[in-house]
Amino acid sequence: TRWYYVLALLIPVLACLGTAFLVYPTVPKLPGALEATGIHHLTQVIVPGSAEIYFPKTGAYAVYYEYRSIVDGVRYDRDRYPPSLDCQLTSKATGADAPLEPDYIEGNKYETRERVGVLIHHISIDQPGTYNFSCRYADGRTDPRVVLAVGPNIVWEFFNVAVKPVAAIVCGGLVSVGACGISLLIIGFVAFKRHQSKKTLAVQA
Repeated sequence: TRWYYVLALLIPVLACLGTAFLVYPTVPKLPGALEATGIHHLTQVIVPGSAEIYFPKTGAYAVYYEYRSIVDGVRYDRDRYPPSLDCQLTSKATGADAPLEPDYIEGNKYETRERVGVLIHHISIDQPGTYNFSCRYADGRTDPRVVLAVGPNIVWEFFNVAVKPVAAIVCGGLVSVGACGISLLIIGFVAFKRHQSKKTLAVQA
């Protein structure tokens, strides 16, 4: 009987150790991974104009309209709503265009003391490499000049990074709850069997 109680105590302890094993590998990487999603990884482009942008890996990227920005010491304060621009993203290696999907969401933005950017396009890069990004006004005018920022899709990258430790914690929590439930069942079963044994001995006496 004593071993059943030891087993009942051992199960949640092992479950907690398993949870720690799942969560620990993700936590040390989290600050650096979150830092990698910051706005300093975005390439600022003054448009109408063009710039070469390097995409190091496949995946989701984005174009942001910075209606408040500073580039090379020049401050840009523009209307908060993005202008109508014709933009193109072309691979230097293949000459193929990567689609720029319209994705303007007013609340999907980043904000610092000097920069405010709102998402206007999302990009899916299938082949890493250097791309030429260019934008112009459809009517050919050259003013006003505005700042776009191209790079990681900050919201997507944040959730992609944060979901791993969260998933590990949730899974570990479920395992721990299940382990505690099993332990309680074992303790209850042992207590019931002991009670039954005492009743049997009392009747026989």
